Amino acid sequence: MDQSKIGDLSKRIMGAYEGALVSGMIYLGDEMGLYRAMHEQGPITSDEVAKRAGLHERFVREWLSLQAAAGLIAYEGDGLFHLSSEAGLLLAEEDEIRSMARWFDNFPQRTALLSEIPRSFKTGIGISWSDIEKGGTSGRVQWMERQLRPWYEQILVQEVLPELDGLIDELNSGVSVADVGCGSGVAVVTMAEAFPTSDFHGWEIAPLALDRCRENAIQSGVTNAFFHDVRDHRLPEDNSFSFIATFDCVHDMTSPDELASAIYNSMTPEGRWLIVDPTSKGSLEENIKMPLAVFGYAASVAGCLQSGMSEPGGAGHGVFGLPAPAMQELTERAGFTRFRQLDIQHAMNSYYEVRP
Repeated sequence: MDQSKIGDLSKRIMGAYEGALVSGMIYLGDEMGLYRAMHEQGPITSDEVAKRAGLHERFVREWLSLQAAAGLIAYEGDGLFHLSSEAGLLLAEEDEIRSMARWFDNFPQRTALLSEIPRSFKTGIGISWSDIEKGGTSGRVQWMERQLRPWYEQILVQEVLPELDGLIDELNSGVSVADVGCGSGVAVVTMAEAFPTSDFHGWEIAPLALDRCRENAIQSGVTNAFFHDVRDHRLPEDNSFSFIATFDCVHDMTSPDELASAIYNSMTPEGRWLIVDPTSKGSLEENIKMPLAVFGYAASVAGCLQSGMSEPGGAGHGVFGLPAPAMQELTERAGFTRFRQLDIQHAMNSYYEVRP
């Protein structure tokens, strides 16, 4: 055996383990307000951080020491720690679209799920999002909402919807819109606020997510947003919707073909379907070269593939299972004849406009 390769691989394995430990510490720093306590304060002592966050100094000092060792904050000597403006942007500014603290919001739930996942490997049946969320509202519902809210509120209406020719005029004139797999309803509420003359309907299967949908609608004061449990009220196949969106969920479906057919039958003859779904290059050789390949495959094993195989015979596409050609074929099988990839740059997702 090559001893240098053993050494390199050992470092990589230890780095992965350290990364998991640091991830837990980032979660704690975000959850307990430590980054926010340091933000824009300049060099600050552990005692000052503890007072600002309302925490015990000794534990805060140890946490700060770890953050400095990991290179996330700077230690400037004499007991002074400094969260740089760049680190503050990424870890302390909640509404900043580049913020990364929200990525760690469901870290405890992700790690706890590891004890359940072996059953999937043995049986071939995954864990549905609805089952995953039975642990409480602090799980996937909260994480996905916090993760995506800045994008929905700052990008969707301002930059994405205008890429679909004529859609803004339709939404301003008043049409019916559906968001299938709407999560906690932030996209529905955001669009309902922006286009009060149109009606927006969200469909979801997870009860906790639906509860949060209604909370978001009430808090925003919109009266043109409506939410439906797909188990009780399926998407009406009456050609009534002018615009339908699926945000990052087609690959999660146990039967994407059934979804595509339902969307086709619910859409007006000149309607349009906006698909936002993970970018895939179509092969493992190409996928593993993408910047977020590790994250994508890990998220798939622990979530997306679980959902896609949560019923016998589930499609099980996983995060990277629907490259553009496969997505186009999926829509054509349902009856759609026009498929266009939009020129929108995103670190993880591709955007498609599909029409009958």
